[in-house]
Amino acid sequence: MTENEIEKLAQRVAKLVLDGLSELDFEELVSPETDEQQLLAELATLMTQLDYNLQLEAYTKCEELKRKIIKIENKLNNYK
Repeated sequence: MTENEIEKLAQRVAKLVLDGLSELDFEELVSPETDEQQLLAELATLMTQLDYNLQLEAYTKCEELKRKIIKIENKLNNYK
């Protein structure tokens, strides 16, 4: 093979690879967030809000947050 033929072949291979990549659905390759991960993220958010409201002495809001936290913790116990 000549240098020119090798270059043409390399360009053709590169084009085929790039075309193949453009057809892929990259969202399928990235693992979707599981329910457990979503619950953990929500739990972290609620605990942060609870701490903030405790500092403000907003105890009514803290009670609401506490109930939500308990519900999420119960759901998370199902993953054990």
